Amino acid sequence: MTKPTGPTDPNVRKLSITLRKKSNQNEARIWRDLSERLMKRRRARPAVNLSKINRYTKDGEVVVIPGKVLGTGELDHSVTIAALSFSETALEKITASKGRAITIDALVEENPKGTGVKIIT
Repeated sequence: MTKPTGPTDPNVRKLSITLRKKSNQNEARIWRDLSERLMKRRRARPAVNLSKINRYTKDGEVVVIPGKVLGTGELDHSVTIAALSFSETALEKITASKGRAITIDALVEENPKGTGVKIIT
């Protein structure tokens, strides 16, 4: 039996290393936590529906998903969502609710300390 190696996607590995560096530079534990979640196998990463994001957020909040955002459900307030990937319907619904869908890299550049960011799994 082979030993689990984590993600084989070089982009995810690079993102994880970047998150660890930013965590150390800015003393932001949230980026280290996110890095550890990204180093799991792909099938262990969450696929989160918009209905769950709508339920656990308020208007103007910032959330990060260490997986994929799916378009099931409605989003009735504007939220900034950072994730590894988005489905087409999720992107349409996020922009329709005046929200933002960005990459995790862009979120780290905007908010290096990670203040006010929630991780939803």
